[in-house]
Parts: sequence; C-alpha cells; structure tokens
Amino acid sequence: LVIYFMCFYAVLFGILTGLLIIVLQLIISEDKPYLTGQQSPLNLAPGLSHRPNIDFMTSLIAYESSNPQSYMPYVQNLRTFFYLYEEVNIKPQDGFATCENGVKTPDIPELVCKFYPIVLESCVKENNYGYDRSEPCVVIKINKVYGWLPDIQNMSMSKSPLLRCFGRYQSDFEAFGSLHYYPNVTIDGIVYGIFDSVYFPYIIQYAYRSPVVAVQVKNVQRNSLFFLSCRLFNLNVPTEPLNFELLID
Repeated sequence: LVIYFMCFYAVLFGILTGLLIIVLQLIISEDKPYLTGQQSPLNLAPGLSHRPNIDFMTSLIAYESSNPQSYMPYVQNLRTFFYLYEEVNIKPQDGFATCENGVKTPDIPELVCKFYPIVLESCVKENNYGYDRSEPCVVIKINKVYGWLPDIQNMSMSKSPLLRCFGRYQSDFEAFGSLHYYPNVTIDGIVYGIFDSVYFPYIIQYAYRSPVVAVQVKNVQRNSLFFLSCRLFNLNVPTEPLNFELLID
C-alpha cells in the first residue's frame, strides 16, 4: 500500500510539474503580458503616480523647510528616482532614438527616447527640488501599461497627454499661491504639464524611462494642510485622478 501511494504521488507530481513547465514556457511570455489591450485588467487607462513617496501607506508630504533632517528624506527619494534616468542618459546614443521638438527619429517602438531631467527647470537636484525653500516639486508620471498609446481627444489642441492639478476643496485654492509645470505648454492661455507622446508605447524596451512632469508649488501658506488632485487631459479614455496632500511648517 505504501508503494502504491508513493507511485501515485510521484506520477501526480510529474504531471503537475509538466503542466507548470507548459504554462511557464508556452503561455507566460517574458516579453509581454499574457493579457494586453482591452483584455488587460488595466483596460488601457493607466493611472498616475508621484514622487517623492517615502511612505507608501500615505500620500502626505509634510516637512519643515528650515530643518534638513525633515526635508532631506524627500530630496533623497527624488535623487534615487532620477538616478535611474541619469544612468541611462550617460550611455552612448547608439541604440536610442533621437527625440527633439516632439519628433522621434527613427520612429520605431523598439528604440526609446532618453528623458533628460534638465527639462524640469527649477525642479532639479541642484536646487534640492525646491524643498529647502518652501517651493516643493512633486514629480508625476504615467504608470507603465504595456502597449499603451495615448488616445488623443483633440489633436489640434495637442498631440500629447496634458496634466493639470487643482485644489480639491475651496480652502485649498487659498492655501497655495500658484502651480508651475515642467515641461509645459500653454494652450488658450492655460498652462499644462505635458507628457510627450514620443515616449510611448512602452513594450519593455531596453533602458526605457517614463516621461515625467514636475509640479512645483509656490507661495505656500505655512502650517496649512491642503489637498491636491492632478489629472490627465486631452484623452478619449478618462483616467483616475492622482490625489496627495501637502503640509509645510
């Protein structure tokens, strides 16, 4: 009887191992997800995420601008994030597309554009991303979704997704003076952050780095908690807004 059960479980184990190998080798691909496009749970509607984020349990950014021990964790979080861009940007241009003024050459998905943080203007590490002067920068990116291409709503307005942020409540509009976006574009007198479409689609290319928009908050009212909500514009498929909070002592 013992020999019978040993043989039974040995055969069962062999069958399960064979099925697992079939799934891993034939069904699950290392090059792309099993479900893509409209079949994907993401449904081609990527969300937004932000940095710095030193505690993934909360979206609150709170610090004392006069206390380096308070704001440096946020600065270091951003430096670590952008190090991934810097290590790509120092690589030889061979193997990358040339991307200038919204034009990608050659325009093939397999070659990606380098994203240079210098386009974020004052939101760079040399300025501590504004955290030591009560003008903090929050870096926003579109979450990577395999094969996603921006479904632009109005090509005459812009060929790329646009970003705007707002106070969630009326009191929030009084708590901060102004929001500045880098890189940006002005359309009909309104300034938007812009995610250049030359950086899409993402298909797990070598050295791919997502484009980002830095939102800098200026003239902040001290010791006041305010709530920000950022969302994409100029897309046919609406996406969920990104919410976070800011408190500067």
